Amino acid sequence: MASDRKPLPSIYKVLRLYDNVYFQKPQYIQDKHCPFCNKYVESKRRVYCSDECRTEYRNLVYWNRGRNTYSTQILYRDNFTCQKCGTFHAYKNKYGVYLPTSDGHLDVHHIIYACNGGGDEPSNLITLCDNCHKKEHK
Repeated sequence: MASDRKPLPSIYKVLRLYDNVYFQKPQYIQDKHCPFCNKYVESKRRVYCSDECRTEYRNLVYWNRGRNTYSTQILYRDNFTCQKCGTFHAYKNKYGVYLPTSDGHLDVHHIIYACNGGGDEPSNLITLCDNCHKKEHK
């Protein structure tokens, strides 16, 4: 059965409709450390310790996240944490470093359902894990 629910609007449309829709990307490592492998980066001009780390980080965080940028902003705001049970769901890579992207078990949920007149403003959206989201809709 196909849903009649439209996806969240694009970030460009949201920027025209609402204030404060950009939230800072969570950072789980110290400054001057590679955001992918957490090795210390000696060069003042480099962010990553190697081109491989840069490529892997960008592939996981930006291009393969499978979400539009507006829902990603809501996940940033909520620090990849379910707002009901408090479980943290950032993706953990092969080095044990958490990356600012979902592990695939988070949903952006409307507090007031869209079918009941709820809008897409940030104050009506929260991050829920798959289990809590299912419970909300029972």
